[in-house]
Amino acid sequence: MVEVTTGETLPFDYLTVATGATPRMPSVSGQDLDGIFFLRNVADAIRIKSFIKQRNARRAVIIGAGLISLEVCEAFRRLGLETTVVYRKDLPLRRLGQDFAEQILIELESNGANFMADTDLEGFEPTSPGTIMVHTSNGTLESDLVLIGIGVVPEVSLASEAGIEVGPTGAIAVNEYMLTNYPFIYAAGDCCECFHRISRKPVYAPLGDIANKQGRIAGANIGGQKVLFPGIVGSLCFKVFNLEVASTGLTLEEAEKVGFKADSVTIKGVSKAHSYPGSRELQIRLVADTDTGRFLGAQSVGGDGVVSRINGLAVALTGGLSIEELAYLDLAYAPPFSGAWDPIHIAAQKLIK
Repeated sequence: MVEVTTGETLPFDYLTVATGATPRMPSVSGQDLDGIFFLRNVADAIRIKSFIKQRNARRAVIIGAGLISLEVCEAFRRLGLETTVVYRKDLPLRRLGQDFAEQILIELESNGANFMADTDLEGFEPTSPGTIMVHTSNGTLESDLVLIGIGVVPEVSLASEAGIEVGPTGAIAVNEYMLTNYPFIYAAGDCCECFHRISRKPVYAPLGDIANKQGRIAGANIGGQKVLFPGIVGSLCFKVFNLEVASTGLTLEEAEKVGFKADSVTIKGVSKAHSYPGSRELQIRLVADTDTGRFLGAQSVGGDGVVSRINGLAVALTGGLSIEELAYLDLAYAPPFSGAWDPIHIAAQKLIK
């Protein structure tokens, strides 16, 4: 039975838990002040945009430097807001490697964003009407609005109290059918774990496309089908101003952490043929197992052509291709899209050496 706050009880044969995630809270004073926002859905975005217009906001502070924070930074700058990103580490998205993270930082700063590195948030305080004092370990900022974007945590309290198993990531543990430890209770979306096909371990990946797939598979199985969710390879992408950023699979550090004997190479290439107008530089890093030659992951940053290449490499990861196979992969070629030797080919051949 499901009991709701009205006191009504709802009997069920099958149950799906889709409680999603909640924003990670910084645990500082003043975080509930008017003008401090979290961004989880379209309604939140509408509220933020309305607030900026109604208050004639001119200054914004963003706490955190993950994907959402950097995308919002671009949006704020395009609206003309003086924008400062406060981050507790030295570089945004350091997971991608110091070199790629430095490129992201350059892109932020060249578009007028201020980046306060190695800075801890200490609290918020209201002053004059509509002004928020943001206290940090590196001084105090005055702002008209604040976005807190330090990640999310799976909302599992109800499930946990009911005896549904929570996995090592802190999210609900499910099998390939999206079933929990109860044979009639499913879970899907940002509240549950995913199986990572490369690391072979459960991971927490609260992304909208994954949630959609999990929900459809849970529904299909409840409806009588037998559909498996094979897991993910960890693909993601985003845009920050004029820079595309994407990755799939494992970084070198992640590969070594889960037990692979791995190596990587990074090459500079171009998005189109050198002779074709409008070609822009991109960098791509490939990671492989040095014992078997198995392809393990890729990261890329550049002006354009980044996401399409990472999508192709995600397919290669899913299919278990080796670096040798990537080196001569039959990719579609025409000068507006790549050189005869694509950056994927060049990186794979360099890694083989």
